[in-house]
Amino acid sequence: MKITSKIESYNKIIELGLNRFPEKIFKSSEINEVQDFINTYPANYYAIRDKSKASGVFKLKVEPQNILNEVSGYDLFSINVSSYNYIDNQLLVGEIFISGTNVNAILSTNNGYSVRDAIRDPDFNFMTNIFDDKILNQIPCFDEVYKYIIDNKLKNTIVEFAYFDKPIGINKENIIIYELRTDY
Repeated sequence: MKITSKIESYNKIIELGLNRFPEKIFKSSEINEVQDFINTYPANYYAIRDKSKASGVFKLKVEPQNILNEVSGYDLFSINVSSYNYIDNQLLVGEIFISGTNVNAILSTNNGYSVRDAIRDPDFNFMTNIFDDKILNQIPCFDEVYKYIIDNKLKNTIVEFAYFDKPIGINKENIIIYELRTDY
């Protein structure tokens, strides 16, 4: 699997049927479509991401009535139901890369963190192997995250995710996949 952009990541997540929050990509001219999305997926908070470049502007907690103001100036952006709606349920967030028996991860158990926050201020930042019980047993839900990655053939891919204490998202699973990366 080769993923070279945020758009390819978005499409691959859908193609593989991975669990995600309801999300749609919009162009700046698609204001009616944005309103339709909000009406179709009502929530207290939405996240907005610039999809035109890596490390673009990301807003995690936008109320529905503020969305149209918040997206002005974007050329290409996504809106999704925000993980902030499930802040009390988030157990683990970050990114993980599994290759062979090697595991590289940057993770946080702070339930208010996004993936970016976890990378900036991690509780766990390690490179080890799947046999290292001393480290891996400290990570809440590691076995479930590992199984999800193996079951969905996501080895050799950086997986940005969050793990929750209850099923949520499109597939009603405990893990949400935010992004997949290989070549960007």
